[in-house]
Amino acid sequence: SGQGEGADNSSKMGECKLHDLKSVQDRYEKGDRVAGFTLGFYYQEGICVKQDEERASSIYVDLAEKGHWGSKGVCHRFGYGPYLKSKEKAVECFRKGVEEEDEVSLFGLGECYLKGTGVDKDEVRAVALLSQAADKGFAPAIVYLAICYLEGTGVDKDEVKAVALLSQAADKGDAPAIFALAACYMEGKGVDKDEVRAVALCSQAADKGFALAIGALGECYRDGRGVEKDEVKAIEYFKKSCRHGC
Repeated sequence: SGQGEGADNSSKMGECKLHDLKSVQDRYEKGDRVAGFTLGFYYQEGICVKQDEERASSIYVDLAEKGHWGSKGVCHRFGYGPYLKSKEKAVECFRKGVEEEDEVSLFGLGECYLKGTGVDKDEVRAVALLSQAADKGFAPAIVYLAICYLEGTGVDKDEVKAVALLSQAADKGDAPAIFALAACYMEGKGVDKDEVRAVALCSQAADKGFALAIGALGECYRDGRGVEKDEVKAIEYFKKSCRHGC
């Protein structure tokens, strides 16, 4: 399950709630705003569901109308619903959410600093904000933070720490984390290279409907990496990934 790899981090970080699709949907229906944002994020990016920006927009707008600053920021960033498309207004909303220690706003503002969206690009500041969101157990922030450690963006490169972060979110069913962890095993980043383990993790993410993982499985079968080469299976996975919006 990768728990051993993430053990060093678990004492310092908040509990990462279950991030499989059903758990997220259930928490949203019970009024959990962070779960609602995560569900919107899944629809927006096509994670575990068919990409559907209209559905994502309706979720974000619903949460924004209920006073959630993180969702309001996203609505302004993309111009969803009645919200004026404005990077500056998005940043303003995220800042207000950060004052309330909202993990979605910490993540949103961190992403803005990472990409220079509505603010001057500041990778060190981005990592600090993403770290705060990750400390609260917010899986998308954990994945972004792990990628920063993998690439040495805003922090010293530390592939072992990246794997520990990804393992924590992967253990809670977060498909992007599972897929990113699979890539680490496939390339031997932060762990001993293990193509069989990589394929097993990739299969877990694919079983959750994550199109990138489904496509990657197709490549594994095409190239014979971690599995017996099988061009028929490869084509099946490539077709399936297209149906899932890849």
